This record gives sequence, C-alpha cells and structure tokens, in this order.
Amino acid sequence: MAINNTVYEFMERLDRGELKTKDGLLDYFSRYPEIFGVYFPDYCPKTDERLIRAIEQYPAKTEDISRAGQRLPEEIENVRDIYRGLTGIDPDNDHHLFVGAFGSSAFVAGPNKDEVFYALEMLSSEPDNLRLVAAHEIGHVVHHRISAKASGEAWWREVDWSHPLVTLVSEGGATYLSKLAVPGRGRPDYISFGALGEEGYGFYMANRRKLHEAFLENMKTGWNEGKEKEWFRLSGGTRHGIPRLGYYIADDFIEHRAELRGMDAALTDWDAMTLEEEFADYLKR
Repeated sequence: MAINNTVYEFMERLDRGELKTKDGLLDYFSRYPEIFGVYFPDYCPKTDERLIRAIEQYPAKTEDISRAGQRLPEEIENVRDIYRGLTGIDPDNDHHLFVGAFGSSAFVAGPNKDEVFYALEMLSSEPDNLRLVAAHEIGHVVHHRISAKASGEAWWREVDWSHPLVTLVSEGGATYLSKLAVPGRGRPDYISFGALGEEGYGFYMANRRKLHEAFLENMKTGWNEGKEKEWFRLSGGTRHGIPRLGYYIADDFIEHRAELRGMDAALTDWDAMTLEEEFADYLKR
C-alpha cells in the first residue's frame, strides 16, 4: 500500500506565495498527473472561475488542510488493519492525498477502480471524521473484493454501473461496511464524515416517503448524469436544497437487503432485475 501525500508540497507552495495565481495553481496540478488527470474533469470542473474561487478560499482552510495531511495517513493505516481483521481481506491499495478546487471530497477511481483519492480542502481535519471517510472509501475497495471472491475477478463486467440501484448498492455497501469498521457513531456521520451538518438526516427522516417516491420517479423517467449529481454529489441537492440525500436511501436499502438476505448476498448481488424487485419491496414498507 502506498500513500501519495502531496499536501506538504501544496503547503510549501502556498507559504511561498506561488498559489496566488491561476498559473501557479496549475503548475502544482501538473506535478501530479496521476491525481489531477483523474480529478479533472470527472470529479471537479476545471474552469477559470472555479480555480480563482479556490485560490480565494485556500487561506481560510490552510490549518485544516495541514492537520488533515498529517493525520489522515495514520487513519488509513488503522482502517486497513480493521478491515483485515474484520473481513480477512487486505485492502492493499494506493491512496492519494491532495488539495483540489473544492469539488468532490473523496472517491475511488484509477485503472482498476481501487485507488482512493482524498481532496483535503473538503474534509474535516478531526481524526474521528478522517477515520470515517477512510472507512467509507476503503469500504468500497473491500466491497469490490468481496464481490470478486464471490463471483470471480471479472464480476464487475456483468454489472450495469449506470443503473441508479447499482449506485445504491455501491454507496450503501461502503456505508454498511464503514459502520462495522468504525461502530458507535451517529448515522449522519457515516454520510457526511463531519463535513456537513445533520440537517440532511433530519430532512430525510421527515420526508422519507416523498424522497423515495421522487427517487423512483427519477429512475423510471430515465437516469442521467444530472440526476446522479442531484442525489449523490456534494454539488447536487438543488431540488430539495440538501446534497447527497441518495446516500440515506442507499444506507436504508442495503440495511433492508442485509436483514432479508444476510450481509454476503446484500453486498454481492448486483443484478439489476433483482435490485428492481427488492427496491419495489423496500418501498412498500
């Protein structure tokens, strides 16, 4: 496992005043194509307006970025050990710590979909919250390896990754595993990692049935990138005023599957037709 921590270079460049211009920031990005070749454009639009706004926002985040850069590697190591003991699977994967332009906070990508990327300007610097985000993202890697163990190394070729219920299984599965790895936290923490308030959870619980119906309507009328953003990304939430509400649906749905079928089946059955039947049953509760 390698931890590629670029935060120290970012802080040095910031201290020297090299990140006060767009060209200076672009030079930092160009030093790490293995990170920013993935980050832009899929996880953050690389517009002049966004880069200029990021330069303006960095000073207020400097202390948190520095602390997170120091603390996160230890939390990653701790979570790896926890999952190894919990599942017997060693998530021996690479991690990239960087400062982006206020897009996605953390995600799994790379050629084999097993590298974890953390944009520290979007994360809380508290160790407990960093442990949760590491548990969620490494949970994706563990989830994929559990699926490979159950269905073979080519399991992912049979999955319809564009299907919204597959996204529910993916995000719900990582959340489910993170609860096992880091127990005892409040439910909103497993969704927001301390970076968002609890209003999202309160809104979800107060409007649960309406949100389920809205999600189902979006699914039936044709899923697209805009709907994916609305329900699952920090930049979404325009319809209800709160982003990432789909994570609460995912969390509920995977818990429902696990209760009915057990953890292994809940995590490893990615068949779209089965998911549609189970989701319809779930909505009747």
